[in-house]
Amino acid sequence: MSFFIGVSFFFQGLALANKPRLRRFFWIPAGIGLSLTVVTLYFFGASIISAATPDLPTWLQWLEWIIVPALLLLLALISAWSVSFITIIVASPLFGRLATAVESEIAQAGPTNVKNSAHTNLSDTLQHQDTHPHNEVAGSMANDLVKDISRELRKLRYHLPRLAGLLLLSLIPVVNLLAPLVGGLYSAWMMSVQFSDYAADNHEMSFTASLAQLKRNLAPSMGFGFMTSLAMAIPLANFFLLPAAVAGGTLLWQHNQKGE
Repeated sequence: MSFFIGVSFFFQGLALANKPRLRRFFWIPAGIGLSLTVVTLYFFGASIISAATPDLPTWLQWLEWIIVPALLLLLALISAWSVSFITIIVASPLFGRLATAVESEIAQAGPTNVKNSAHTNLSDTLQHQDTHPHNEVAGSMANDLVKDISRELRKLRYHLPRLAGLLLLSLIPVVNLLAPLVGGLYSAWMMSVQFSDYAADNHEMSFTASLAQLKRNLAPSMGFGFMTSLAMAIPLANFFLLPAAVAGGTLLWQHNQKGE
C-alpha cells in the first residue's frame, strides 16, 4: 500500500505544478532542456547524419527523404534524454524555489500538512515572490547557485560509483541477466533521491540524513521513484514533467517527515 502512496505523489505533484502560482516554474526547465537539445543537434546532428548517409547511387537517392527525417527524429529523442541530467543541474536553483512554493501552497490549503513555523516562513516567501517574482527568482538563483550546484555534485558523487557498478554487472556473463532488473530498481531509487532532496535541502537536512530517511521509508520512496523514472524516460516530454517530479518529491519528503 505504501508503494502506491508513493506512486500517487507524482500525479499529485503534476496537479500542484499546474497551480496558477506555481505555473511560472513550468516553462523555464522546459526551455533549458529544449535549448540544450537544439544546441546538441546543431553541433553534432549534421556530422552524424552525414556519416550515416554516405553517397548513395542515383537510383537510391530517394531513400534520403526517409532516412534523414528518421535520423533527425531519433537524434532529437536521444539528445532530449541525454541532456536531462544537465538540465536538472542548471535548473537546480529554480527547483529549490519550486519546492519551497509547493510547501507554501500545501500549507495554505491546510496548515496541518506542514509544521506551523514552516507554514509562516514559506507563505511569506511565496508572498514576496508574488510581489517581486522576477527580481526574487533571479536574485535567489544568483545567490544560491554555488550552494545548489554543490549539492547536485554531491548527488553525482553518490550515483556515479553505483552506476559504474551496474555497468560492470552488465558485462559479466550470466550475472548480466539481472542487470535490467537491478538497473530499473536503481533508477527508481535515483529518482527518489534526486527529487525529494530539494525539500530536504531547503530544511537544511544534510544529504546523508536525506538518504537515511528515504531508506527508512523505502516503499513510498520506491513507488514515487518508479513512477518518476517512467515519466523521465519519455524524451522531450520529460522536460515538461520535471516540475511535477520536484513537486511530487516534496510531497514524498513531507510524507516521510510526518511518518517520523
